[in-house]
Amino acid sequence: MHTRNPYQHPLDFLALAQAYPALKTHLIHTLHGAAIDFKNETAQRRLTEAILHRDFGLRLDLPSGRLCPPVPNRLNYILWLEDVLEAVALAEPSNDPARGHVRVFDIGTGASAIYPLLGCSTHPNWKFTATEVDPLSIRYARQNVSQNGLEERIHIVQADPDGGILAPLERSDVTYDFTMCNPPFYASREEVIQSAEAKEFEPNAVCTGADTEMITPGGEANFVGRMVQESVQLRDRCRWFTSMLGKMSSLTHIVHILREHAVTNYAITELVQGQTRRWAIAWSYCDVHLPDPIGRLSHHALQSILPPRNTLVQPLQQAASPAQVVPILTSVLASVDGLTVRQKSPESGAADVIATAYGNTWSRAARRKKRDAMPVEMDSRAQSEVQLVCRTRLGSNLGEESAVTLVFDWVAGKDRGLFESFASHVERKVVGALVLM
Repeated sequence: MHTRNPYQHPLDFLALAQAYPALKTHLIHTLHGAAIDFKNETAQRRLTEAILHRDFGLRLDLPSGRLCPPVPNRLNYILWLEDVLEAVALAEPSNDPARGHVRVFDIGTGASAIYPLLGCSTHPNWKFTATEVDPLSIRYARQNVSQNGLEERIHIVQADPDGGILAPLERSDVTYDFTMCNPPFYASREEVIQSAEAKEFEPNAVCTGADTEMITPGGEANFVGRMVQESVQLRDRCRWFTSMLGKMSSLTHIVHILREHAVTNYAITELVQGQTRRWAIAWSYCDVHLPDPIGRLSHHALQSILPPRNTLVQPLQQAASPAQVVPILTSVLASVDGLTVRQKSPESGAADVIATAYGNTWSRAARRKKRDAMPVEMDSRAQSEVQLVCRTRLGSNLGEESAVTLVFDWVAGKDRGLFESFASHVERKVVGALVLM
C-alpha cells in the first residue's frame, strides 16, 4: 500500500456510518466493533459511497450490474502518479505540474468515473478526458460528474469499441501528462468461471462488474499491448502512458512489446491493498526518468523485466557524517565547469540538490583540454540544450543507522553513459576528500 494512503489501518465502520447513515443498516456488529459483509453487493456499494462522501466530499450513483470500485485500491494508483509528477517536475521547475493544469486521459472510466472524481477532488489543477464504450456507464458517469459540479474539469467521451484505444489523443491538440487505465481483466466468460473455480478459498468480496468491464479479447495483456502499439505513433501526445494490471504475467508481455519498440524508459510498481495485489506500468518517449523507488521493484520474480536502474547508490565510510559530507559534496559540485546546482527544496539544503549540465566538462579528457588552455569541444546542440539533470543527495544504509550514502537519480537526459560518468566523478572526488580528512 502507498505510504500516503490514509486507509492503511482497518476502517472504523461505526464512525463511517455516523458520517453516512445509509451504511448503518449494513453494519455487522462484532466484539471488536463493526464490519460489513463484502459479499453483499448493496453493502459494498454503500461502503464506497460512504468513503467518497466522508473523505472526499463526493456523491456517487451506480447502476445495478456495474463495477463498484474499492476506493483505497484506486487511490493507490493516483498516489503513485503523484510521485511520478513530482519526479518529472524536477527536470524543469518552471514546468512544475503543481503550478499549472495537469491533463489526464482516463481509459474506460466506467459508470463511477472513479479516477476523474478522485483526481479532481484531491488536486484542484487536474483535468480529465475520460473515455467509455458502454452507453449505460456513460450516462451514469456524466451524472456523477454533474452532481459533483465537475463538468468544467471532467469530459466524458463516447469511445468506439472497434476503434483505437488512444484515438481521442490523435484528434486532440492537447498534450496530456499521463494516461490512466484499469483494463478489462479476462479474455472470455469461460476464463472468468475458470478463475473462480481455481481459487482455493472463496473470494472475499462479490464481483459487481459487467462483461464490458471485465472481458476483452486477449485479456488485459492484449489490451495494454494495444495501448503500447498505438502509443508509438502518438508519443508526443502524452508524456507518460500508464495502466494498472491484475496479473504479474501481463507485465512480462507488456515489457516484451516495449522492448520490441526499443522503449527503455519505463517503470513498474506494485499496488497492494489488503489481500488484493495489482501492478502498474508506465512508459514514456521523453527524456525524463523516474527514480528506482518509484519505478523499479525489488521483486525477485520480476528481475528479468525490470527497467534499467536510474538510481545509483554509493555507501561512504561508516565514520562519515552528513555534517562532514555536505561541504565536500558542495565543493565537488562547484568545481565542475558549467554545472548549475540548485536545492531540491529549501528544507533539503545542500544535502539534496539538482545538478544541470549542458555537456561533459568533468571527464579526464575535458579537464585535460582545460589544463592545456584548449576549448572543451561541445557540439552546437550541447551548447544550447540541457544534456543531463541529476539529483544528488545523501541517504543512509538500511540497517546501518550511522552509514551515509551518496544517491544519484537520473532525472533527465538521453545519454545514460553521461549520467553514470557524472555520478562516478562526483563519488570518486567525495570519497577521495573523505580519505584525506
